[in-house]
Amino acid sequence: MRVMRNWIRSKPAPAPRRNHGEAGVLALLAVLVPLRALALEANEWKYRQPFTVTRPGVVKFALPPATLDVAQPRLGDLRLVDGTATQIPYLLQPSTPAAPATRRAPRSFRSELTESSTQLYLETGYEAPVAGISLVTPAPAFLKAARVEVSANGRDWRQIATGIPLFRQFGAEELRLKFEPVRTSHLRVTLDDSRTRPIPITSAALAFAAGADAGATLPLPVRITNREEFASESVLTLDLGAQHVPLSTLEFTAREPLFARPVTIGVRELRGDVAVERTLFRGSIYRLAIDDLPARAQLSLPIEMTAPSRELLIHIHNGDSPPLGIEAVKAAHRPIWLLFHAPAAGIYTLLTGNPDVGAPRYDLGMVGDSLKQAAAGDVALSAPALNPSYRRPDTLADTPLTGAPLDPRDWNLRKPVRVASAGVQQLELDPDVLAGAQREFGDLRLLRDGTQVPFILERPALSRSVAVVIAAANDPKRPRLSRWHLKLPRPGLPITQLTLTTTTPLFERHLRLYEVIEDVRSGRFERALAVADWRATPGNRSPLVLAITLPPIGDTLVLETDNGDNPAINLAAATAVHPVTRLLFKTDPTELALYYGNPRTPAARYDVALVAPQILSAEKHVATLGPEEKARVEGWARSALQGARGGVLFWSVLALVVVALLVVVARLLPKPPAAP
Repeated sequence: MRVMRNWIRSKPAPAPRRNHGEAGVLALLAVLVPLRALALEANEWKYRQPFTVTRPGVVKFALPPATLDVAQPRLGDLRLVDGTATQIPYLLQPSTPAAPATRRAPRSFRSELTESSTQLYLETGYEAPVAGISLVTPAPAFLKAARVEVSANGRDWRQIATGIPLFRQFGAEELRLKFEPVRTSHLRVTLDDSRTRPIPITSAALAFAAGADAGATLPLPVRITNREEFASESVLTLDLGAQHVPLSTLEFTAREPLFARPVTIGVRELRGDVAVERTLFRGSIYRLAIDDLPARAQLSLPIEMTAPSRELLIHIHNGDSPPLGIEAVKAAHRPIWLLFHAPAAGIYTLLTGNPDVGAPRYDLGMVGDSLKQAAAGDVALSAPALNPSYRRPDTLADTPLTGAPLDPRDWNLRKPVRVASAGVQQLELDPDVLAGAQREFGDLRLLRDGTQVPFILERPALSRSVAVVIAAANDPKRPRLSRWHLKLPRPGLPITQLTLTTTTPLFERHLRLYEVIEDVRSGRFERALAVADWRATPGNRSPLVLAITLPPIGDTLVLETDNGDNPAINLAAATAVHPVTRLLFKTDPTELALYYGNPRTPAARYDVALVAPQILSAEKHVATLGPEEKARVEGWARSALQGARGGVLFWSVLALVVVALLVVVARLLPKPPAAP
């Protein structure tokens, strides 16, 4: 395909030095108007957006998110043409965020403890306005109300802010004290210790006023397409409506009166042959009320990033608290302005959607600064429409729905897959598949009428919790030992974490988790899974979390501890956690089946990985799994021998076969001659 390099080489005559708004811009651009680039072959661009210019002159408008969605990430394929398909030079002016606040160490810092407060004294040593203070503390959990005062001499204090929340709880934290910029030589911060014990403050940094914001933000319509509750976290799938949008803020609407939650924002991406999640932002949202002070809230996250996908995954970490009732999410983005000089009124067209073309180079350096001073106009830009003469096919539309044929006779298990509507599907593997498939899921196959359906294996940073049945299994011969059997939903379920809770208020124990394995060669032995020390006091009865690095082989785990001369502890509940694994694929609503349980087959490799970005960013429909079925019918002998390998039934069948063979051999032997 021919790639046009759009150059404008000119030697304009010296223009008069005038800087009087649009008049100066017009004078400078008048020289460049006859030197426009040659006509384009518009059939190389997939999308077109016509708009009307009512009068000649400088035109400035913000590129809508729909244009950013279909263009290259850096807008290298954007072209502007007039009614004769002739290129028009243009400039792009991003709306950049304000410069971040400058942080510097104060000239001096000291802290004092009073009867009911901690007082921090800071000498600024700078003449610039101070807009905040960042504190550093090793305290793991606290909630304080802070008061900020200023002084010119270090003796006479004037209050400028009070009731500022300072906290670190459940992974969420706020260690910054923000206030209106003020010029001062001394600062005093008072932390209220009347209801909670003091915390150590090791250092502090001054935040000076940030630079002026280079541009305003515009609202971005977004919608929550899915909400899922996992172990200790909620995951919202947010559809931005477009990719490559420069996001500014995300604002949450929650109905709870008091809460504090850490928030993580990520996107799906492909690493190798596996879809994973990449974290883009970490922050906290909260609504807190300290003592009798009015509640303060921080529900807006200043993410300031360009979204690489139209879909964001928002993780709200709840810990042991109930999920937040997020009612809505609002977004704001920073517009990208397009400026050009329209030589005449008429129809102009934006062209986008050419992945093979490079960015244009226009000789607009001499008028760039003057052009950027123009005011935005009212331009009604239509939505991107398909170019009827476009020659390049849609990549995702050409994604194959089928793979190679496959005979599933070597697969032991299968499950029907229910698909409600056509498009990209998201199928989460249930405990049956997680336990019955290979550890790395190389034996998974999606089949439709004997033909494979290509898929992408996704392993997000998510977990599901499952209930564990507890049964006492004490040994009467060892009364000092407490032992429990923990029953999992399925043998071989790849759990990674086990959480135990108790009602015993005071104890300290060393616990051991293992499973008993019976093997033909090794016999009966214990397979260690985890060890931990558990301690509880009347004021701190936290659950015990056991990290399990080796997935269990069976479905029964053994937990035991030596009580010594103390009474036995009461194990109230146990919860296991396993990682979430999904399949992403594109299909029509038809009968599908997921096959698994073949330990000898290698992992599948599909060409659908070549269009993984389109699959990951597409809106997904949730597919579900049906009940487990036997994929093949075995003979009674093979089933008995295979299912009872190493057990009593195996040896019983083998003994019967030996006896039968001996009887047959005895009958075939010649009988001895009769005695005379």
